Amino acid sequence: QLSKSVAFLDTSHHIKPMKSTSLLASFWLGAVVRGAASFAPTNYYHLHHTTIKQKRQQQLQTSLYIRGGGDSMSSSSLSSVLGPAADAVGSALVSGTPLRAVGGMWAVSSLVIVPLTFIRQGYSFSVGYGFSVAAMALTLLSSFDISLSTLTSSTPAILTATTVIYGLRLALFLLLREFSVDSKRKQIKSFDKTPRLKRTPLALSVSLLYAFMCSPALFALRGAVKAGSVWEKVQLVSTGVAFFGMILESVADQHKYEAKRKSKETEDKFVGPSSWSYKLVRHPNYLGEILFWVGLFGAGSVSFGKSIVAWLCGSLGLAAILSIMLGSSGRLDAKQQEKYGGQPKYEEWKDAVKYSVIPFFK
Repeated sequence: QLSKSVAFLDTSHHIKPMKSTSLLASFWLGAVVRGAASFAPTNYYHLHHTTIKQKRQQQLQTSLYIRGGGDSMSSSSLSSVLGPAADAVGSALVSGTPLRAVGGMWAVSSLVIVPLTFIRQGYSFSVGYGFSVAAMALTLLSSFDISLSTLTSSTPAILTATTVIYGLRLALFLLLREFSVDSKRKQIKSFDKTPRLKRTPLALSVSLLYAFMCSPALFALRGAVKAGSVWEKVQLVSTGVAFFGMILESVADQHKYEAKRKSKETEDKFVGPSSWSYKLVRHPNYLGEILFWVGLFGAGSVSFGKSIVAWLCGSLGLAAILSIMLGSSGRLDAKQQEKYGGQPKYEEWKDAVKYSVIPFFK
């Protein structure tokens, strides 16, 4: 079942947002209020974990009063659900063992992926992918009390903010594509072949994969590199690679969407795109995605140290997304050859652009 869903990635590449459960909505309300309250000029690297925990508890109480009206029954009810869960996740991310911290990431990812997968099985690999990545990164920014000054002066903070933008952009793009391309909507529905409750193992497995993929951002925030060291430069360059990859994927996605939207979906005629980044490789959107995750891993790996958990989770996440992207590009090449093979415009473009995803590697 998992392998079939992974194979679906090359054509759908992601999908529609969930209807928020009360728990998820409450969790994110608390996170947003805490994040807003934490925007004060401070350096989180110099804060002790106990101080961060105390600030989080104080901000949580503020968010509860805002939501529940002070000492009302609704505040008490919300506290019983939101308080322990949010505090446990935040504490695990900031000061828990590496294994507990990754577990916290998994919990946040699951809050997004599981409900989406119940709605549509294919959503786990579509908009769920984007929204879960954004949710984990937003949780990190809130849990580590990232301030405005830190956001512009700290490379790990910039990396995490870039991850938020990456996830939100991808999810919103895929929503737009689903609502405007009828064939994509039908394709997504066609994957609903498993009863909802039986989709849970798939949803949890995918959530864990996304937690592994985003774990380098977690460890970049947990462990500062020495100022002026070569590792600081590596982290900065890697963050730049991730940012560039995000931009490349965004432009390539939009370029392909516009080209396909102007054509009739029923026509088996190659319409491109065949210009701009599509002159470099045949699938520049996949190249951008690879660059983003390679950059994220590079920026976080300098803070892994001797942590086996950090190295194992980060490496597994990177290996998985690389395998998915390279496999998807190969399948898409085969599909295009079958559909457009023999058409002069397609053959001319294919002969001119010899590389599928990575330049100089066929």
